[in-house]
Amino acid sequence: MGTGLTGCAALLAFPLAYGTWPAVPYGAVPALASAALLLWAVARWPGSRDRLARPLALVGSLSLMTTVACDPPSAPWGSVWRLAEMAMLLMLLAVVARWAPLRQAVIAAVVAGVAVATWTLPLVPDPSVLPLAGAAAFWTLPVLGAAVVGGYPRLVENRRRRLVIETRRSQQLELAQDLHDFVAHDISGIVAQAQAARFVAESDPGQALPALERIERAGLNALASMDRTVRMLHEAHGNGISRPDAPTPPQARPATDDPRPSEAHQPPPASQTPDALNSPPAAPPPQQAPTLPAPPLDSTPHPEPLPGVAQLPTLIARFTSAGATEARLTMPPTTPETLSRETSSTAYRMVVEALTNVRRHAPGSARVEVTLTPATGSDLTAHPRVPTLEIQITNDAGTAPATALRARRQRAGHGGRGLASLRARVQATGGTLTYGPHDGGWRLRAVLPQTHPLPPETT
Repeated sequence: MGTGLTGCAALLAFPLAYGTWPAVPYGAVPALASAALLLWAVARWPGSRDRLARPLALVGSLSLMTTVACDPPSAPWGSVWRLAEMAMLLMLLAVVARWAPLRQAVIAAVVAGVAVATWTLPLVPDPSVLPLAGAAAFWTLPVLGAAVVGGYPRLVENRRRRLVIETRRSQQLELAQDLHDFVAHDISGIVAQAQAARFVAESDPGQALPALERIERAGLNALASMDRTVRMLHEAHGNGISRPDAPTPPQARPATDDPRPSEAHQPPPASQTPDALNSPPAAPPPQQAPTLPAPPLDSTPHPEPLPGVAQLPTLIARFTSAGATEARLTMPPTTPETLSRETSSTAYRMVVEALTNVRRHAPGSARVEVTLTPATGSDLTAHPRVPTLEIQITNDAGTAPATALRARRQRAGHGGRGLASLRARVQATGGTLTYGPHDGGWRLRAVLPQTHPLPPETT
């Protein structure tokens, strides 16, 4: 505030030196206060930009009291002081409208605006309503201009911040949906296989080896899903442009003549683990009978950025091989070519959600029927001219009791967001989703537009 006081003293020195101060008592005090505040704001910038609201309200109140309580200036210096005061108040008003907290900015802007709009009222020769209203309206225009100059950038900045928040929220929801749809599906398969291997190992240890191999495949699928999600996040950075130094995704690497399976997700040899590197060399292990290697994982469990119905046969086969529940897919072979990418991805996610729920909530279910039926007509009242795809997934009631882990999850309220998220995704494509008990089991049914909805016909 020292700079402001120095500026105020300098402004006082000019009229005192020329002997004009006694002739201008009307406008000097508010003008000098405005000048001091403006000089302080400039000297302390940018730290002062969000602390000007209360001082501006105080200076505006002082100016307004001067207008109401004092007589109009009789000397030319009085009007000059007042004009300079109004100019500084308008500049401060613009700064406050841009940077000050909203509530303080509104109060300060109202006080300063009233002070600027009414300062000429004592100078109007005709005290009737119309001339006074005209003078106030004329000086209201610069007040509005200053408010727009400061308020419009503030509005743009607030919109940008809201857009950033909404975009981040959308990315978080998309990431959560990806983790739920793909990683949770593979992990639930690992849990089911581990439970089956535990019971089988007691009676027939030889049958535990295939279960362990399936657990390994499911774990590698989960790793591939995680890699896919992380890669999508990296590619989304920078408006969808990957970093130049980012590693080439496994799907994009050129094929080689090496017939060996991909080692992208193979665990490192025991000799290369951190514990082995930090420990003394161990004695060579005894000779053991060779074991059959685990069946190679599909080269790309999700070869497309958004898996679609073309991958449903692989998904169904993997689900059937992972447990006692048999899943059967009924789908015309030309279905993938008739669907938009959004519809195909939504259909795939719907089947993943249904199979995951069967594994979690109906572990004793004997059969799951997955049926995709394209239709030439539309069952969607909102889009009557768009051909649709009906997806129906049914399963019978499970007979196996719920495990302790599943019971704890149900008591804790976990695992209840899948169908709600799926309904939102289906509705976003213009489709409908229904689910509930059916013939002693459960049915999940959706009707999706095969392509993007067409605009309504105009007459």
